[in-house]
Amino acid sequence: MVCRNCGADLKPGVKYCLECGSYIDEEEEASDEELQLAEEEASTEYNAVEEKPQKSKKKKFKLKTSDYLIYGALLLIMVVSIIIIVVTAINNNSNKQAEPQQSPVTVKQDQKVDMDDYTVVVPGELYSTVQDSFLYVTDNTNYKFSFQNKEDEFDKYRQDQNLLKDQLVNSNHEVVSVYEKKVNNRLFLLYDIKVDGNRRVLYLTKINSKYTTFGTIEIFENGNWEEALPQIDTICNSVTFNND
Repeated sequence: MVCRNCGADLKPGVKYCLECGSYIDEEEEASDEELQLAEEEASTEYNAVEEKPQKSKKKKFKLKTSDYLIYGALLLIMVVSIIIIVVTAINNNSNKQAEPQQSPVTVKQDQKVDMDDYTVVVPGELYSTVQDSFLYVTDNTNYKFSFQNKEDEFDKYRQDQNLLKDQLVNSNHEVVSVYEKKVNNRLFLLYDIKVDGNRRVLYLTKINSKYTTFGTIEIFENGNWEEALPQIDTICNSVTFNND
C-alpha cells in the first residue's frame, strides 16, 4: 500500500503515514490497489497478446509460362488418346457387324445326258460334253475320258485279247501292255497304248449281255488313270436305254 500524499510504502492496516503523518483512508487505498492490480493484469494480457506469434501467411504457388505449356500439352495428349480409343472401339464394332456371313457351299447337281439311243447320269462334281456320239467327261484336274456304248460282245475281247490288240497295231497304235482290273464288281479290260507319242488307256467293260462300254482315258500331268475307273463305273450303272 502507498501513501497518497508522499508516496511512501505503508504497511497494511495503518491509519497514518509514518513519513508525512497523513491520514490513510482504507477504502481509497483499497480502490487504488484494485486499480493498480487491474492495470497490471491489463498490461500482462496486452503483452501476452503482443507475444503471440503471428500466423504465417501461405505462399501463393505461381506457375511459369513453361509450366502452362507442359500442362496444356499433357492435357491435349490425354484428349487425343481418349478420342483414338473411342474411334478404334467404334470401328472394331462396325467391322464385326459388317463381316459377311459365309455363303453355303453350292453342290453341283448331277447331269442327265441324252445320247443316241440311251441316257446316262454324270456325277455333279464332273464336267461333260458330247461330240461325235461320244460323251467326254473330266474333273479338270487329273483325267479326261470318253464314253460310248456299242453293240458288241465284251467276252470275246476278253477271251482273245489279241483280237483288239491287232486292230490297234494296224491303226498305228503302239500297245504297251494289256491287263484286267476289277472296280466295284465291274471288270475292265485295259490296253495301255501310245497314240502319236502320247500315253492313253483304252478300256472296255460289259454294260449288259448286248452292249459293251468303251473309250480312252487321258491323264493330266499329276493324274492317275485309275482314278477315272470308279467314275466310269458310276456312269455305267446309270445307263438307261431308250428302247427298254
